[in-house]
Amino acid sequence: MHFISPLVKNAALVLTLVIPVAWAQITPEEISIETMPEPGENWFIAKTSNGGYVYDANSGEMQGLLSLSRYTPAVTTWAPRQEFYAAESYLSRGVHGERTDIVAIYDYENLRPIDEIIIPNHMARLAVRSHLGLMGNGRHLAVLNMNPGFTVSIVDVQDRVFVYETSTPGCAIIMPIAENDFLQVCGDGTLQLIQLALSGFEENRVRSEPFFNVIDDAVFDRVTRSTDGWFLITHAGVVYEVTTDDDEIIISDGWSITQAGEEGWRPGGRNEIITAHQATGLIYVAMHEGPIDTHHEPGDEIWVLDSSTGRRIHRLELESPANSILVTQESEPKLLIADADGGTHVYDAITFVHERSIQTPGAQNFEDF
Repeated sequence: MHFISPLVKNAALVLTLVIPVAWAQITPEEISIETMPEPGENWFIAKTSNGGYVYDANSGEMQGLLSLSRYTPAVTTWAPRQEFYAAESYLSRGVHGERTDIVAIYDYENLRPIDEIIIPNHMARLAVRSHLGLMGNGRHLAVLNMNPGFTVSIVDVQDRVFVYETSTPGCAIIMPIAENDFLQVCGDGTLQLIQLALSGFEENRVRSEPFFNVIDDAVFDRVTRSTDGWFLITHAGVVYEVTTDDDEIIISDGWSITQAGEEGWRPGGRNEIITAHQATGLIYVAMHEGPIDTHHEPGDEIWVLDSSTGRRIHRLELESPANSILVTQESEPKLLIADADGGTHVYDAITFVHERSIQTPGAQNFEDF
């Protein structure tokens, strides 16, 4: 026989009487489903290892979250269909097991996955924005693969089908140009142009003459759009603009962003180091002072350059070094700067006034709307 003391009996009686009363005072939670409002002109996506955080740069308020794979190099959008596209990679056991690579499609309204297309090969898992590119017609998405050689998967995101995979040995990144073409930077100092047919299959391929030396001063795999093409920058800070005329690759003369006595200043950062506002032709570069091969060091300053004159017009000193930058494209653009501690700092991209800081969980790169 077990003895139960009167004290325990009284405590049990009190709990029996109190718990129903406590439960009666709790208001049942109402579950509601919110839809994302129409994106504003200063909205952006902060792509992190935990997903894609959607923010309004004007208010600093978070608007939603894209639940991306931790292995997602970049996200891009197509406003006419109100869809996001992300290259994603999954392992069946979380950190090991069978690997599946896909292009995931998300809608604007609920940020939910609405479709996926399997990519047969292994995509490059590096957090590089130019490892993913949507062609100018909004139909064909190119994904860079690395297994370990370079190939490119072409996916029809309109019809939701994998088209084909093309080999691109020695050539990486994806710079969409014209309606259905893309450029690549190659290890022999050239550019490669691949032109796609309406079907998405490769129709033509050409190479430029060498314009940089990969040993003496290599071009970064971080690039940014210009009005008609792309800006490239070398490790020493030489800028080139590249564009095309049908199947002709046009490369401008390079110009250095440093002046006499500034030879120790170099572009650098762990992620995106160069961005440009297309309407004004202003280029923003994360810069630091250091020896050769410090190109992964974050930027202590942002140098602002006028691409029409090749002149620097401003040096923005930073309190927290920059790992990734992006300028939005509207008439009153914002300069977004991600630091190494999970902060995103918003500046007026014309006046360079700091407007606000947003605590983002380790932004690797940005995508605007």
